[in-house]
Amino acid sequence: MKNNRTKNFQMRITSDEYEWFKEKSASYTSVAHFVRSALTEYSNINAKQRLELINELGSFYRKVQNELSWAGGNLNQTVKRANELAVAGLLAPNYIQEVLFPTIHHLYSVKPCFICNLCISVICTCFHLV
Repeated sequence: MKNNRTKNFQMRITSDEYEWFKEKSASYTSVAHFVRSALTEYSNINAKQRLELINELGSFYRKVQNELSWAGGNLNQTVKRANELAVAGLLAPNYIQEVLFPTIHHLYSVKPCFICNLCISVICTCFHLV
């Protein structure tokens, strides 16, 4: 026996919402088909979990981006100050190789990270150590 759709559901929407529904449902056979598909997909637990994971990934990405921005700002200030001291003759020539590099290498050995590699390459470039 075929499951006939005999019940009707009405909903009041604005003109903008109506246009949005028409636009989004264009690739479906009808607006009703679009709504049924959306409800089925949203009700699917795997789809909800994927959506939550995508949201968590977005939060993680923003956190990493903020930390990279913070570290980059600190690195820029440090290199700028070290360069000023080097130009003024107030920075020992071996300070970078004997103090700064070992500190970065120690940090990298404790927790390998992109920032440590970035620090090393920026400092080498700024002070023409390569």
